[in-house]
Amino acid sequence: MINFMSSWAEQIVLAVIVATIIEMILPKNKNKKYIQMVIGVYVLFNIISPIIKNKDDFSIEKYNIENYENNFQYEVDQTSMNKKLEKIYLEELEQIVISRFEENNYEVVKCNIDAELDSTKKNAGIHSITVKIQGGNSKKDADEIKREIAEELEIEGEKITIKT
Repeated sequence: MINFMSSWAEQIVLAVIVATIIEMILPKNKNKKYIQMVIGVYVLFNIISPIIKNKDDFSIEKYNIENYENNFQYEVDQTSMNKKLEKIYLEELEQIVISRFEENNYEVVKCNIDAELDSTKKNAGIHSITVKIQGGNSKKDADEIKREIAEELEIEGEKITIKT
């Protein structure tokens, strides 16, 4: 197979070299585009002809696909991926909470989210969100933000604790 591929590559290189030399020799006239088309067909024929001649070597029936499928079946350990996804999800939740407060001139000192994201477990979901803030306009604004976050995350407002 390697000999076949190397001889095929040699034929292609030789055809391209011959085509280039012929193109350089051609005068610039009306017939040049037709001659270039014939040269292109010649190069294309040199690329395709070994495949046509040796079509049995390229037959799909020759290869046992089921054997390859059986050899390449792997078990994927999903636990590490689940942990990474949980971490990313919790970080995104934290960013949502922090951004809501920062949009209203609050400085978030600390944000903790306690959640169980494994849906197969009994206590899955967000258990609590604790946010320690500074600054801001008034207590009413923080309560309004708390209500908005609860609506957005679809949790009860009692699960969100705001400390000043």
